[in-house]
Amino acid sequence: MSTTAHRRVTRLTADDLQPGALDARNHLHWETALDRLELEVIYVERLLVDPESDHEALDPWDEPQLAGPIPADLVDRAIEIRQRQERAERALSHVVDRTRRQHQFAARVDRATNGRSRPSLYLDIDA
Repeated sequence: MSTTAHRRVTRLTADDLQPGALDARNHLHWETALDRLELEVIYVERLLVDPESDHEALDPWDEPQLAGPIPADLVDRAIEIRQRQERAERALSHVVDRTRRQHQFAARVDRATNGRSRPSLYLDIDA
């Protein structure tokens, strides 16, 4: 599917024709996109800290269609979010690697015992 199929069509209003209106709208769109990226990073950071807690999944992410370059005052925020993404990516990679090694070990144990698992047997010696 072409990228033009994903673009949203918006109509210009009289307010959009005011000086700076399109720049303000573009700035808001960039801020919203950064908010969404930051929300995703926060979600992953919390999941890494406490994977057992009940984390509500986020909606699937779609690349926003943004006009023009990122506004200069948002560049530092975008860089900081990217750095947090990279840290989260490295942490997730370590978790996946550790989980894969544990799974491989469990598979070796299962093969070594021929898949025989004996149920636990408990005796009440006080009865």
